[in-house]
Amino acid sequence: MIQYEVSDGVCVLRLNCPPLNTLTYPVLDDLCEAIERAEGDSTVRAVVLIGSAKHFSAGADVGLFEKIVDRDDAVRVSRVFQEAFGRVEDCTKPIVAAVGGKVLGGALELAMACHWRVCTDDTRFAMPEVNLGINPGAGGTARLPRLVGAEASLQMLLSGRPIDARRAMKLGLVDAMATGDTLLEEAKRFALEAEGPRKTRSREDMICDAEANASAIEKARVKAAATRPEIIAPRNIVETVREGLEDSFAAGLLAEQESFAACMETTATRNKICLFFATRKTGKLEQAPAKSEAARSISKVAVIGGGSMGTGIAHAMIIGGLTTVIHDQDPAATQKAIEKIERSANKRVADGKLAQSRAEDMLGLLSSAESFDELSDADLAVEAVFEDVGVKQEVLRRIEAVCSPETVIATNTSTISLDTLAEGLNSPERLLGMHFFNPAQRMPLVEVIRRRETPSELIAGVLKFCGRIRKTPVLVDNREGFLVNRIFLPYLKEAFWLLEEGAVAEDIDAAMVEFGFPMGPLTLIDMAGLDILAATDGVLQKTFAHHGPLSPIVTQLVERGRLGQKTGGGVYDYRRGDYTSLHSEDADDVIQSVRRKSDVRPRDIDREEITRRLVLRMVAEAFRVLEEGIAQRESDIDVAMVLGTGFPDFRGGVLRYARDLGVDDVVRQLRELEQQFGERFAPREVT
Repeated sequence: MIQYEVSDGVCVLRLNCPPLNTLTYPVLDDLCEAIERAEGDSTVRAVVLIGSAKHFSAGADVGLFEKIVDRDDAVRVSRVFQEAFGRVEDCTKPIVAAVGGKVLGGALELAMACHWRVCTDDTRFAMPEVNLGINPGAGGTARLPRLVGAEASLQMLLSGRPIDARRAMKLGLVDAMATGDTLLEEAKRFALEAEGPRKTRSREDMICDAEANASAIEKARVKAAATRPEIIAPRNIVETVREGLEDSFAAGLLAEQESFAACMETTATRNKICLFFATRKTGKLEQAPAKSEAARSISKVAVIGGGSMGTGIAHAMIIGGLTTVIHDQDPAATQKAIEKIERSANKRVADGKLAQSRAEDMLGLLSSAESFDELSDADLAVEAVFEDVGVKQEVLRRIEAVCSPETVIATNTSTISLDTLAEGLNSPERLLGMHFFNPAQRMPLVEVIRRRETPSELIAGVLKFCGRIRKTPVLVDNREGFLVNRIFLPYLKEAFWLLEEGAVAEDIDAAMVEFGFPMGPLTLIDMAGLDILAATDGVLQKTFAHHGPLSPIVTQLVERGRLGQKTGGGVYDYRRGDYTSLHSEDADDVIQSVRRKSDVRPRDIDREEITRRLVLRMVAEAFRVLEEGIAQRESDIDVAMVLGTGFPDFRGGVLRYARDLGVDDVVRQLRELEQQFGERFAPREVT
């Protein structure tokens, strides 16, 4: 696990735990033994700890988290890592960490325990534990401030965002930079020239200003106080850092152990961690094909359709490093799509979020095609035209006619059965669904939809391909609405029924933001378009009658031309160039008109009922999806709803949330709602 080599007075300890150099208990033991061996070797003057030039370590084995059952277990995990890294820091000979790639979490904590750090110029550093609802547990909250100062360390710890090598160098996190090819040699030279062991825990130069420390702590407290009360990690991180600064390094380590244990006891953290593991499973077939290598390698992609989805998909492909050609029957639409992608890339460069060279490389992969014939050499062709059966069928037939028999043909449909779209194809088994979510270049989820005839080798290849373009795939069986829209559309429809019955739009949205969604359902549908909601419901209503009708409020708003943000008004009003939701008297007129025609006497509806109905409406539909076996795993449903709709991750997803409440209690509540509001709330049998 740890390769030991000595040459020219330097002992090189190489992490060799493929594929990711994950830090497990045996690896820690091996590392400590190797350091002891180096200390006793008279030919060794200094030590270099390295993985490879492109990858140091993936950090602590997160699988250890699954084995934590109580507070004592959590404290033990933290303490074992702290003690191992303390042994690294206590090395009596200079020890240099030579790091490259992404140095995250436990990997960075290990590097900080070394006396010096040398990195490649493209290395990125982060402490992302807060994203899992925990604090670093291997000394990170105590060592990071001593290297970069209180303010910079708290920014890294609370945001979880990475910093690049140059920023790390400026802050003092690393001591030297090298190119990937010279990393080891630079680290060896640095180690031999080092003045001797320099323990991070003994450094005071970056934390000697008590007033600056106190100011940084106070700012961080304000930031942490704004986080959800269910998520305690940010507030714990601040207090753990404070303990290490105001008391001692040792006190900081003890506080870190206790904080880690406290986080692991919360439902929010357990849900985040479960979701993390579930996300890692979605791209794996339950029954993998015998010859996975039969899956075709995809290097060139054709995107047909220059609208918002086609543009976003093409953008996602070039971000993933794929040669991409975009075609629309309207040349102006094709050009508009390319210009939109170029503007987006250039803006990211201007904002400092993307390197100029990286933007140029990406845009160099993008081209346009004037005709279908120019798409013939594509390995993957993605249809992303208007959600109309006839239009999509025609495009798919034309793709099949010009592309090779090996080309993977995918449709981005969000609702239409692939069996319907496959009609008229000579080789319908080639067709599968790749449903991206808008905006496709940013949204992480792709629903991969299979028909009964879809070869498992093809599915395996597309699931793997999604990883290449940095997307999380969820495999679903072919049925109208598939998974996310099937569950989420009833939620949106229920919001309009609440509106019709007397709830205030702002209260509906506020209730769901309070629950944990990034925005409320009515704001969301204004952003997406009420006409899209009406059209989608028109498709799904034919298959899922139990969904119930769409409130006439939607129909009348659409008839008035109030489609949402794109027309300046939907449920809310919007000022030109400003997407702030404003209360709308015009929408109120529509709502009151519908109430009169439906003979509905509006009533006061509190936020508790709003939340209960909206969330349990999703739960009821998710139970049906689970019963029908639409997804491979129950956890896949949760991943899809979190990544595709913004269902709060600290609640674990729609089904995990129901299980946390207790299935029996949820079924009881659904039966009560069914008696009040009808079949759409009818519960299914769930074990």
